[in-house]
Amino acid sequence: MSSSYILAPVTQEFLEWGQQCDVPISRETLDGRSVTKAELTEVLESLNGFTIRIQGTKDDFNAQVDSIETVDWEYESPDPLMNQAFAGTHTSPKESVSIERLHPQNQSPSLSFHGDISLIVRIAQNLARQCGPQTAFATCDGIPAFFLPDVDSPVWNEPWV
Repeated sequence: MSSSYILAPVTQEFLEWGQQCDVPISRETLDGRSVTKAELTEVLESLNGFTIRIQGTKDDFNAQVDSIETVDWEYESPDPLMNQAFAGTHTSPKESVSIERLHPQNQSPSLSFHGDISLIVRIAQNLARQCGPQTAFATCDGIPAFFLPDVDSPVWNEPWV
């Protein structure tokens, strides 16, 4: 299942939001800083068993991460036109994620992730180790998770499995 998340440096506003959502995060948590293209590249290159492609400038970039391991899957639809175009067996990476640099108005640059949640969590945790505390939130639920450099799993309002 594919998920979409925004990853941004921790700020006091994010910490307040987290506490309003019952996330057990201290307001004393230090602010993080925006991830650079070089730092993202270093983290992605450290992943074993993945291919990476990073494009763009140091200020405006995107990346694609795909596992070397693949899975085969079948597409079949009740719609004959869809079957004509897409039916059959397909091969895809077992895990993948697309990453884009965002420039929200009046905020620090952030990253948009779309893909497998387990891979997003691995990448976000490694980025927090390099760039300091990071906040992540799904575009569909609005409850922030916090990635801290010295904590192995995200701090959220429910335990991560």
